[in-house]
Parts: sequence; C-alpha cells; structure tokens
Amino acid sequence: MPLRRDASFRWRWFNPGVRLKRWIALFVFSTVVLMVGVSGSLGHIFGNFEIRLVDIRPLARQIQSLRFIDFLLLALGIVGAVLAFRRGLYSVITFALPPRERESSLSPLDRLRLKRGPHLVAMGGGTGLPTLLSGLKEYTANLSAIVTMADDGGSSGRLRREYRVLPPGDLRNCLIAMADTGPLMSELFQHRFKGRGAGIEGHSFGNLFITAMAEVTGDFYSGIKAASRVLAVSGQVLPVTVDSVTLEAELVDGTVVSGESRIGQSRQRVRRLRLVPPDVSPAPETREVIGQADAIILGPGSLYTSILPNLLVPGIMDEIAAAPAVKIYVCNLMTQPGETDRMSVADHVRTLLEHTRPDLIQYVLVNTEVPSKELQARYAEMGAVPVMATDADVEELDRLNIAVIRARLATGGDFFRHDPARLAKVVLKLVVI
Repeated sequence: MPLRRDASFRWRWFNPGVRLKRWIALFVFSTVVLMVGVSGSLGHIFGNFEIRLVDIRPLARQIQSLRFIDFLLLALGIVGAVLAFRRGLYSVITFALPPRERESSLSPLDRLRLKRGPHLVAMGGGTGLPTLLSGLKEYTANLSAIVTMADDGGSSGRLRREYRVLPPGDLRNCLIAMADTGPLMSELFQHRFKGRGAGIEGHSFGNLFITAMAEVTGDFYSGIKAASRVLAVSGQVLPVTVDSVTLEAELVDGTVVSGESRIGQSRQRVRRLRLVPPDVSPAPETREVIGQADAIILGPGSLYTSILPNLLVPGIMDEIAAAPAVKIYVCNLMTQPGETDRMSVADHVRTLLEHTRPDLIQYVLVNTEVPSKELQARYAEMGAVPVMATDADVEELDRLNIAVIRARLATGGDFFRHDPARLAKVVLKLVVI
C-alpha cells in the first residue's frame, strides 16, 4: 500500500507533542560538535595535513594549548548523536505504531499526547466521580479511579447479598466514564431491566456483567480488570478494598446507623463515621498509583458516603499525605439532604480533616456559578441549597494552609451538576503550576 503524499502526512511529524524536532536539532548540533572535535584531533596529529572539506590548520593553532577540548568535543558529539538517534527513533515508533491492545478512533498524535499526560488519581463514588473522570480522560491516559466499596443499596446491594460480591454500581459508572466506546455501549451498560417478578428486575446490565466477569475470572478484582479490557478503558478503575465492608455512622443524638443507604435517610448530622470491620486492607495497586500520582483529587461526591469511606481504609490517608502529588478536594455544588444540611465550604473541609488528618489537602475547588431561580426552587423543595465560598470560608481555610480556588464549575439543565470540561481544566491548571 503506497504511502500518502499529502502535506498533512509529511508535516504531521513536526506537530507539537511528537518530540521529534528536538532530537533532530540535537543530532545536527552533536554532529557539528563531533566534526569540530575530529578536525582538532587530526590537526594535532597531522600538523599541516589538510582535509579537502575542512581546513584544520587555523583550528589547530587556536586550540594548540587546550588539547583536552578535542577529546571532550569528540565525547560530547558521540554521546549527543547516539542519544538523539535513539530518542528520535523512539518518538517515531511511539507516534507511528497503532495501540497494542485496541484500535482507537484517536489520531496517533492524540494517543501520544494522552500517553504522556500527568498521572492523576481520582477518589470517590456515586455520580460525581464519573463526571470528573469523563473530563480528565481527555487530557491523560494515566488516569486511575479509586472507588468506594461501601454501597449497599439498590441493584448493588442485592448482588452483594445474593452473590457475595463487592458492590459493582459505582465501579460500573466509572468504567463507562473512562471507556473508549460509543454511546450505544454506554446505554447498554446503564440499561436497567424491567418486569414484574423477574429475578433481574431493577438490575443494570453493567452490574450483571461485572458480577459475571467476577465469576468467570475467579475473583472480583480480576473481574474488574477484565471488564476494563473489554471496554477499552483509558486508565484503570480500582476498588479501594476487596474486603467486604459496611459503613457505620454515629449521629449527633448518639444513634448508630449501619449501612451506606441508611445514613442519608437519617436526616441528622453525622458525628463520626467508621468502617466495619475497621482492619480491611487496601486493594492491590491502590498505594502504588497514589505514590506515583502528580495529583490526587477527592470528589466531587457525597462527603460521608462517597469520599470518606475511601479515606477510612487503613493506610490510604497516610499514603495520600506522604505522596508528593498536588492534593485537591472538589466541594459539592449543593448541600445534600440528610448528610450535609446547612454545611458551608469550611464545614465540608473541616469534617473531612477531622475524620482523616490535617495535612491531607492543599486546594479546595468551589463553584461560583449561580443556579437559575427555577433550579434553586426545585432543590429547595428537597432541602438542598448551593455551596459557595464566602470570605469567612476563605479566611478559615487560609489559616489551615488550604487555598480556595473559585471558578465556574457547573452546568445548567434539568440538574445542577459539575461540568466535566470546566472541572478538568481547573484541575489541570493546578497540576502544571
């Protein structure tokens, strides 16, 4: 098959991000240095000997007293030329070859750009985490989602009780958000079966698929890995733990509520949150990806039932604090009835730190977009109000050495939710500071 000869094909090798121009320039420069070194060496050895292309006598006279420079230039020229050739060849190969595991609709340049993107770790659950992931995957393929395993309601709760598997619902949402698939596949995995008396009524296809993969591969963790390959996930989705765990909350009146689905229905402020049993272990790879991260993002998501359950797994919060990454907390757009009623931005952060450790986060992202009056009225009927940073919030968090980043992060419509593109851009700006 003949190569295309159009201009875009010829010049695509010099697009920004390919990293070919730098190695060509280094090779040329190293070659010149090498020629100068060769000329000087020959001048010292042969005196007035003259090379047809280069008259070495003037050069030899100039560096007669600095003989070591010849050998230095020779060494630098050889090392530079070899390095430039090897790295340039690598850039050509990584740019030109197709992905090893799958065919992609992305151009080679886009694949290369994503492959060289920052290492990001996002932690949470619910619907907030997939929103963040869908925006971040446009900037990097080095993306890891660490997902809470405390869900015990709905389809996930039924599968958990009947098949003794970890809850697949939050994992399913993250897999779809990070998958390189079309809208039909996403719709299929989110499809819920209907019908009276049917055994699969209310289950989503994605939850059943993950459960089936766990049985086929022999364990839940391997099943998630296999599902990621089937869906061509850009990055990886990891459960925070592979141990069965229950979320337990002590309310302000002393009542103890067990189960993630019941905590939000209690309609009282949570005093303390804990895992049962408390000595569960982090899932494989979670500590490794946290240690290698350029940024760790907590949220958006339910404070008590999506974000904190991840941090309460022993070792996770200490690993985050010790990591050299930028630590970011994405505050929710609205208060959550039954969990964060009347809580300010500072209240959210204070609760997070009281359950973990005071040096866990560096930045808090807070939305400045005001919802429409219609949306505010609709949310007010449910007991939810916008969460926006006041000057008092900023001052209090500043005393904790936490910077508040205010930006337009929301999008309108039928619901007031984070905009994936806006949120991802603000996160990336903090990563590249």
